[in-house]
Amino acid sequence: MAISYEKKIYETLKGHLTSFLSQKRALGYKYTSEENDLNAFIKFVAVKEPTNNYLTKILVETYCERHVNETDKSVYNRVCDVRQFTKYLNQNGFEAYIPRLPKLKRSSFTPYIFTHEEMGRIFIAVDSIKPDKRYNCSEVYPVLFRMLYSCGLRVSEALNLLVSDVDLSSGALLIRAGKFKKTRLVPMPDSLIAICADLVKMIHTDSNGDDFFFKNRDGTQRSKKTVAERFRMLLWESGIPYKGKGYGPRLHDVRHTYCCHAMKQMADAGLDLYYALPILSTFVGHASIDATEKYIRLTKEFYLDILSQMHNSGTRVYPEVYYDETN
Repeated sequence: MAISYEKKIYETLKGHLTSFLSQKRALGYKYTSEENDLNAFIKFVAVKEPTNNYLTKILVETYCERHVNETDKSVYNRVCDVRQFTKYLNQNGFEAYIPRLPKLKRSSFTPYIFTHEEMGRIFIAVDSIKPDKRYNCSEVYPVLFRMLYSCGLRVSEALNLLVSDVDLSSGALLIRAGKFKKTRLVPMPDSLIAICADLVKMIHTDSNGDDFFFKNRDGTQRSKKTVAERFRMLLWESGIPYKGKGYGPRLHDVRHTYCCHAMKQMADAGLDLYYALPILSTFVGHASIDATEKYIRLTKEFYLDILSQMHNSGTRVYPEVYYDETN
C-alpha cells in the first residue's frame, strides 16, 4: 500500500524534530514546552500543505500569526521555537522559510520589594494557620515561606526538594538541576535548620530520602498554584494590598526581596558591592551577573547606603585639584 504524502511529510519532519530535540537536550536544554509547540507545528504543516516537500513563507507565517487571547510573550516564544527548528531543517537539507522574530515589548512590571516589617507580618500570618486533618498546611507553610525568604529560592526549587536534599547536619540544601540546568548547594541559617528539623519530626517519621520535603499529607508534591493562592491569602491577612494578576505582589517577589535585603546586609558589613554581586549571583543560581542586577532595586530602605558607597568610591576615582589664589 502506497504511503500518502501527508503521512510522508509528517514522518519526515517528525524525524528531523527527534534529531533536533536530541541535539538541544545534549546541550543541557529541557525543551519540554518547545517539543509540544513544534509537534503542533509539524501537524499544521502536514494538514495545510501535504504535497510540498519544503516549508513556504506563507505557510510558516500563517502558523506564526497570533492566536486568540495569546500574549506577546507567548507569540514570541512560539515563533522563536519555529525559527530554531527551521534553521535546523535548512542545515540538514530540508528547505524551510525561517521566520523573523516579532518585536517583544520590554515589560514595565516592577517587582514589589517587601520591607522587613512586612515580611514579619507575613510570618505572623503564616504561623497562625490552623491545623487541618486533611491538609498539613500548618506544619509545612511556616517552614516553606521562611525558606523562600532566607535562601532566595525559586518556588519550584523549594517544592522539588527531596528529604535527602535537606542536609540538616551540614546545614545545606541541594538544588538539583534548577533553572538553566544548574545544580548548587545553598547554605541555611541556623534558625531555618532548626525549624526544618522540627518539620522532619512532624511529617517525615515514615518518609524515605526520595519523598518530597514539602509533601502534602498524602505524599504528593505540593503545587506552585496552591502555594501562590495561599500566599495571596497571607497578603490579605497581613494588610498588604494585592493589586491583581500582572500587578502583584507576586510570590516570586519574595525572591526579589531576598536579593535586595541580602545586598543591604552585605553593604552594612562593608563589603564592596562590586564583589558582593557575583557572590549573590552564584548563591541564587543565576546564569549571569546581569540577571542578578535586575533583581536589585534601590528601595528607600537602603537607598542612602548605596549613595554613600557610590560617593566613597567616586572620591577615589578623580584626583584632587588645587587652585593657587595668589596667581
